[in-house]
Amino acid sequence: MNQKLLVLAIAATLVAPMAADADVKLSGTIQGEITSSEVGDPPDDQDRETLTKDKEGAIFNGGSNALTFDIDEKLGGGLAAYARYQGTFNTSDNEGFGGKEAYLGLKTSSFFLRYGKLTGAYKSSQSLADPWAGTSLQARGTGGGMSGSKYNSVTWDDVSKTFNTTAAANTNDAGKGLSHSGYIEGALEAGMKMAGFTGRIQGVVDDRSDMDGAGLLELLYSAPNETFTMWLSGAYTDLDLKDTVNDAVDSATGEEKNDNTDDGLGNWKIGGQFKLGPALTLGLQYEDAELGAFDNNPDGGNYIIGSVDFMMNNFSLAAWVGGYLSDIEDNAKLRDDQGNVIDEDALSWALGGKYLFSKRTMVYAGYRQTDSDNDYRDEDVFALGLKHSF
Repeated sequence: MNQKLLVLAIAATLVAPMAADADVKLSGTIQGEITSSEVGDPPDDQDRETLTKDKEGAIFNGGSNALTFDIDEKLGGGLAAYARYQGTFNTSDNEGFGGKEAYLGLKTSSFFLRYGKLTGAYKSSQSLADPWAGTSLQARGTGGGMSGSKYNSVTWDDVSKTFNTTAAANTNDAGKGLSHSGYIEGALEAGMKMAGFTGRIQGVVDDRSDMDGAGLLELLYSAPNETFTMWLSGAYTDLDLKDTVNDAVDSATGEEKNDNTDDGLGNWKIGGQFKLGPALTLGLQYEDAELGAFDNNPDGGNYIIGSVDFMMNNFSLAAWVGGYLSDIEDNAKLRDDQGNVIDEDALSWALGGKYLFSKRTMVYAGYRQTDSDNDYRDEDVFALGLKHSF
């Protein structure tokens, strides 16, 4: 039997016995894209490429393809049990079923507690500031938008006098879920909801986890009728980033010569979404990031993004513009072929349109560009996509 069909069959088998006593809801998103992109690469730009193979529905920076099982059971006295299993897949060749969220917990009308693999509290407000979240036009991972995993990483090797380039994120670039990429594994979350205010905190306390010691906080307020939403979020870690080779040497010698701790790194952000009538939505966010910085800089950098989404009947015109200011200092590993220090500040923007056939189905098209002082990180992307939610 096809592996993906087997996974779905097992999930259905597990869910079926619960259906008699609990509410079980299946929801999901299926999305497909085609892009034309050009990414800077020394000594000359790469040739423009047409790409169709996606990762979770979007070709760049991940996407939104997922199937989600939500289970909710009323226990009496205002208490309910709830759980979720969410798996991801791509559209282009039907690969998957990779895991996203998987948790269980208890809740009342004003308090909730859950444990499992969770969307990070720091990441959760991403789509409120970015009208193109979940597509190849999104701000996450670009030079002007939001922290996250990156590609087209370029560094200068001063020993070999050559450039090292990679087309994928470094192992720590995504911040292990503490930026706008990734999920928090083995996390315990406690939170409260009251009069439009939501506050929650997430933590990892498993000594064997790569994320042991991680903590995330979100404070969010939504005004009546959702005319505006404000948020303040933070993520901090003093964890021991696992290094298999050096950790083994330290263990064998009984000495700790290789210090792999990150010395306490954190991200924080503040932002808001404002709805000026039914047609116009504005977003604004400032972020100070030490994890998931655009330039792989251990000192991090600062992001600011502003967005607008204007709805006219079934058509939406959406755009964002953002800037990145690097905290990078004179670094011999970031030099051009003339030996000059490379600056890393960048400006990015995206503009496009969405046509909604219904509340569930839309087609979209747009353009995204990053212009960095480090030309090797420049990129421009045209994207066309179709998205269906259910």
